[in-house]
Amino acid sequence: MRNRIAAAAAFVLLLGVTACAGPSAAPGSTTDGTTTDGSRSADAGWLARGNCRAVAPGPSDTEAEGPVLTVHRAGGDSISVTMAQLDALPQVECTVDDRQAEGRTATFRGALLADVLRSVRTPPGDPQPGEVLHTAAVNDYSVDLPVSDIVDYPVLLATRLDGGPMTVAHYGPLRVVYPTTGFDLDPTVYDP
Repeated sequence: MRNRIAAAAAFVLLLGVTACAGPSAAPGSTTDGTTTDGSRSADAGWLARGNCRAVAPGPSDTEAEGPVLTVHRAGGDSISVTMAQLDALPQVECTVDDRQAEGRTATFRGALLADVLRSVRTPPGDPQPGEVLHTAAVNDYSVDLPVSDIVDYPVLLATRLDGGPMTVAHYGPLRVVYPTTGFDLDPTVYDP
């Protein structure tokens, strides 16, 4: 199953969005636990349910200066995203049972995938539940993710594993991480 893990040197996300701009950090929190742009990265109860928590953003410690993510929209244009831009988004840490790739419990850090999608839309807007996100890694691994999953669960676009960057040889530099606790996810569908 290791070769089926969705990670490699870069991801390509294919979206049905109307326009794209560079990622921007989400503004402050509201009283209901979301940020003013709709992000749930400040919703402590929802995050804790998935064994996740919001963390303070840290400096980007990666040496990679170029894009690590390319987002293609349905109209044909694309946007490139750097690690520094991903690190500028609200950050979340999730501790998950990662027997598939790590063979142990691991702590991943990054931005919620919903926040990443929200950050590249102009005009700003929430991901729509009927959409499907097609992800493809440079090693030709690809998987379609229901956007409803990205909205309903704290799905992370991880940039760090146990505090450090992930190498290409170790399923990096990005990895899509679903919560392994707190939500009723069918292991036959979500483990692979």
